Amino acid sequence: MMGRFLSHWGIATRLLVIAVLPASIMFVSVTATLSGLAQRDVRRDVAARGQLVATALAQSSQYGLVSGNTAYLRTTLRHMLEADPSIACIAIADAVARPVVSDCQVSKPTEVESFEVPIRIESLPQVDQFEPVPTPSGEGAWRTVGSVRVTMSPAPIFESKRRALLVAFALVLAAAVVSCLIGLRLARRLRDILGSVMSALRDIRQGRFDVQLATDHEGELGELQRTIVQMASTLDASRHDLEQQVAKRTQQLQEAVDLARQADADKRRLIVRSNALVEEERRRIALDIHDHLGAALISVRLEASALVARARACGDAEMQGDAARIAAAAQSIYATTRDIVKRLRPEVIDTLGLAGAVEELVRHADQVHPAARFTFQVDPGFPDVRGELAMPAYRVAQEALNNIAKHSDATLTTVTLSVLPETGHLRMVIQDNGRGFDTRSPRSTGIGLIGMRERVAAVGGELLVSSTPGQGTTVCVTLPLPAGQ
Repeated sequence: MMGRFLSHWGIATRLLVIAVLPASIMFVSVTATLSGLAQRDVRRDVAARGQLVATALAQSSQYGLVSGNTAYLRTTLRHMLEADPSIACIAIADAVARPVVSDCQVSKPTEVESFEVPIRIESLPQVDQFEPVPTPSGEGAWRTVGSVRVTMSPAPIFESKRRALLVAFALVLAAAVVSCLIGLRLARRLRDILGSVMSALRDIRQGRFDVQLATDHEGELGELQRTIVQMASTLDASRHDLEQQVAKRTQQLQEAVDLARQADADKRRLIVRSNALVEEERRRIALDIHDHLGAALISVRLEASALVARARACGDAEMQGDAARIAAAAQSIYATTRDIVKRLRPEVIDTLGLAGAVEELVRHADQVHPAARFTFQVDPGFPDVRGELAMPAYRVAQEALNNIAKHSDATLTTVTLSVLPETGHLRMVIQDNGRGFDTRSPRSTGIGLIGMRERVAAVGGELLVSSTPGQGTTVCVTLPLPAGQ
């Protein structure tokens, strides 16, 4: 908790604490030490003085107590109280602890300490009573006739030393204040230096490297300032070099992008030109097959039919059978030729347009694959697209239907033709309920799909294939239509 609290302090607060806290701790420590030492000395002085006063009274009141001269004893006590304010009370008792005489100061102190000394006299009169010396053990030369109790108060002694303590406290406080002022001055200077360093670091963090710092200071702070200035200069040079490298790399990348776009445009033009040449070559081959091979097959079939009639007239059954087989083979070859011609160049595109051609594809697929159903839908008002404009969509539909028949195991396929009203583009959607596939698998980059994408992209269209294993496949083709379509 304390660490989290200190973590929110700023530099100024930390420096202020560093400048003031040591001096404050020193002042409190020295003051407490002086006060403790003074109290200890006072208590020691009180103990010594109390013991001395009690001993002196015990010696001076021996014969007064024995003779019963209480006036003398009371006068002695009063003189002692007047002479020493630290004596709170004095009491003299006889041998059986009965009070004989006592006296106290007018004011009653709260803190006192008592000292009691027995009053003894020597049995032999020649012994000096002021210097009682214990007799050797077992001789019994002294007897106790009473006791003196002196109660001492440390307050007067402490009060006498208060002035010296106040002077000492004042000196310590002055030293602490001077120390705080010096610390604050040093802290302010250090704060100014650290503030300039932090400002420079903020400028560097924000990308401004033209920092200005005084570098004439000595020691670690000067080294820190010089290091920051040098670092800013190095970062500025590095940024300049990096910006130049980025500009150079950007220019190279832009040139590469332009080249890639040019290459892509060239590739599309090449694909369009190649498709056009392929379609033209297919048309030429289809015409040649239709005009020459088809005509020859018709001639062979007619000749075989005439030969069948002559063989029947002559009654030659063997020749009639051979001629009939030749006529049937010619008819079969002719039908196959017609199918090849349709695949090479669908006549329905030129006669019925794109919608009719695609519908014919769907109808043919529905007839050829009775286990699956193929349906066709076209929006009302679909434009009449013919010739080369319809060929990309027709070829995509042809490839997609072939893929569905070969790989999907679908039971229902729907082909829809429409026009997007917001853009006027042609849209064709081919959807099946087959087994689908993972679009991230190598199958999604097969030759058929690649050819479909390239054919559509070459004319500025877009082809999207979405599929999930077990949930069928959807092929969506969007093609631009020329103005007026």
